[in-house]
Amino acid sequence: MNTNRSQNPGIYIHIPFCRHKCGYCDFYSITALSEQGPFVEALCREIDIYASFASEAAFDTIYLGGGTPSLLNKTQLERIFEHLRRGFSFADNCEITIEVNPGTIGFNTLQFYKNLGINRLSIGVQSFHKDELQTLERIHSAAEACEVFSAARHAGLDNIGVDLIYALPGQTVEDWRYTLQEAVALRPEHISAYNLTFEEGTPFYRRLKEGKLSRQTEEAEKAFFQQTETFLNAAGYHHYEVSNFARSSAVVSRHNYKYWTHAPYLGFGPSAHSYWEDQRWANVRSVTRYINLLRQGERPVAFRERLSEDMRQFEDIFLRLRTYEGIELERFEREYRRQFISVYKEQAHRLLDEGLAEIIHDRFRLTSKGMMVCDAILPQFITY
Repeated sequence: MNTNRSQNPGIYIHIPFCRHKCGYCDFYSITALSEQGPFVEALCREIDIYASFASEAAFDTIYLGGGTPSLLNKTQLERIFEHLRRGFSFADNCEITIEVNPGTIGFNTLQFYKNLGINRLSIGVQSFHKDELQTLERIHSAAEACEVFSAARHAGLDNIGVDLIYALPGQTVEDWRYTLQEAVALRPEHISAYNLTFEEGTPFYRRLKEGKLSRQTEEAEKAFFQQTETFLNAAGYHHYEVSNFARSSAVVSRHNYKYWTHAPYLGFGPSAHSYWEDQRWANVRSVTRYINLLRQGERPVAFRERLSEDMRQFEDIFLRLRTYEGIELERFEREYRRQFISVYKEQAHRLLDEGLAEIIHDRFRLTSKGMMVCDAILPQFITY
């Protein structure tokens, strides 16, 4: 499944605004919507700074994430795209994604997106159960999720993804199966299904420590994972990354695949990351500081590092083993001048013996059983 993959560079834009900050989310966002105007001004300055940085590269993805990008108005989005298209060269088949939340968007806006050139939608549904949506502090209903999906289809958008979360406190596998059934009934091109995590610093993490929320057991999380894969495979979705499913190879997320294969990308906006020529940097995690630095003509970078070959090798393994394509052994040897199975003999053979990994067509990859526990497996490959 690789027809929608590319090593061309991509662009990520972080829109850090939400009407309500959900208790489980650790992505940077604020609810002060009055800052949107100054933010867009600063964002356009940052885009202009980097335009000459990669003027000859043909970018083939733009991804607007957040936060809630659908909170920006039409004029603000037009301004952003005007600066992008003035400063960068884009492939004719550029994949342009915007994340939207039900309850923040209607048909006219979706039609505007399509006319602007946006050709892929990612809808933050999370659940089709009223009580689960309340637990997650989502501001929309299941009905509104279906309505925005239908409106997107009527607006002519034919590449739509749905985001879901499982292993919620008190959720049963039967509850989760209902959400999967409702999602599949919409016939989206793409489904992302994430295991709920309690990230340190979030309200959910604090409530967990206070005993006000309980997490699912490891065995229960495995059951949710297995149900997800079995159900979606039967419905015609191909499991191509630990949390991602697509109806065909033509609709895998080209942009997200860049992260898993070390393709170059530029990130704009507060907290956004970039990766270019073995360098990684991250922007400041503050809208106010981001705006002020750019007003002063400075790049809003908070962190920068150059990856050593050992770091790049580990990240190559860590990221590619999240996909069902895994590691192409011949490519690995050619790129790092060493054999994967020889360098990681102990780890590889243990995983193979335990049925957590397999070698298929010269690729070392995790099995479904291994994918269930990949977060525990992947750190085993750290060698620096």
